[in-house]
Amino acid sequence: MKHLPTTLLLTLSILSFASKPPHYSTCLTTPLLSPSNLTCPLESDGTFWYPTPWCPIPSDGYESGPPDCIFTTPHIRNQGLSIITFPPLAASLISPALDDSLVPPSFRRYNSSEKWTIAPLPSRGLGLVATGSFKQHETIMVGFPVLIVRLDFINGDRYSAKNKRKMLDVAVGNLPEQTRRQVEGLARSNLGNKKDWIVDVLRTNGFGIEVAGEAHLALFLEGSRVNHNCRPNAFWRWVPSKMAMEVVALRGIGRGEEVAHSYAPLGYTHEQRKAVLQPWGFQCQCTLCSAPASKRKVADSRRDRILEIYQTLSKAADLESVERVDQLVREALLLIEKEELQPQLVEYYAHFARAYIETNELKKAREYIQRSDEMWLLYGGEEHENIEEMLELWKLLEEAEMDKEDD
Repeated sequence: MKHLPTTLLLTLSILSFASKPPHYSTCLTTPLLSPSNLTCPLESDGTFWYPTPWCPIPSDGYESGPPDCIFTTPHIRNQGLSIITFPPLAASLISPALDDSLVPPSFRRYNSSEKWTIAPLPSRGLGLVATGSFKQHETIMVGFPVLIVRLDFINGDRYSAKNKRKMLDVAVGNLPEQTRRQVEGLARSNLGNKKDWIVDVLRTNGFGIEVAGEAHLALFLEGSRVNHNCRPNAFWRWVPSKMAMEVVALRGIGRGEEVAHSYAPLGYTHEQRKAVLQPWGFQCQCTLCSAPASKRKVADSRRDRILEIYQTLSKAADLESVERVDQLVREALLLIEKEELQPQLVEYYAHFARAYIETNELKKAREYIQRSDEMWLLYGGEEHENIEEMLELWKLLEEAEMDKEDD
């Protein structure tokens, strides 16, 4: 992404694709094309996808697993959606993620009341600009993907470059005309390679998501217009159960201000950010990157120190005292505030808690676990990616508290 997750019995090859694939192209064999276990799990939902899903045979046959198939629902969320992925993963999305009747009005594109516009910006192309004010943590925009492609389909070698190109052309071609035109108008990083323009659009604008634990790239029309800033005023989060991307205000945003998020991980130094941004083919001119070298050096030293503290606290049991842990925690919090890296607190609070568990300062450990939980809900939403890790951390604390009571 910008800054981030079965199988078919057919005789079609990608080069013999017809405009109307045969009906049996939705019939699956499991596991891995075992002829003794023939089922058609998508048959009951055959009317959901149109045209009929198409599943070309991989170059290795089915030795390394199921084929990738093209699934399209042309009218979902008033824009359409094409997916290239394994059949069971596509089937898992039909309900509730792609069921409009189960999606609250606030998550429906055609019911949104927008306080933003997409407008040309000096030296930045098109960008998202606020037409009203937003409070900190207010949702700015809800967007839905028009194209989702399994990451290993793009990066792997099960399909030739020619076959991948054909499948991507079909996936985009199945979308409504207006949606296709909007996809064609998105930014690209390699204008010299016109043959693979869809892959270029995906790599330039795609957001990393997971579908049933499998990594995918998702393309959002409006979300792709949110430009980069190393000191962003917004962040995005993925809501799997609604198949939605939320863009949320990181701080208060005024009318006329550009909405921007960071393509690079927060906390990186200047050179690290340059390396991450290099594939996009632009040089960041944000206030942090365009500051005098002396100021950049100060910022870099703070960021290096934050990481150094993190690593030191990883071995909190080796520190001479709880007071030393307290000192490092206070220093890290001060540096995070100075560098405006508050979203990183989701991880740092949890890390502080582990350090306090190691040093048997359990009251403070509980305080920081609670803070981390609250921050994850704030920045990641109720379906955030660290739910299991937080449950494990609470369990670790409870075990430590029980051990302390037994002493």
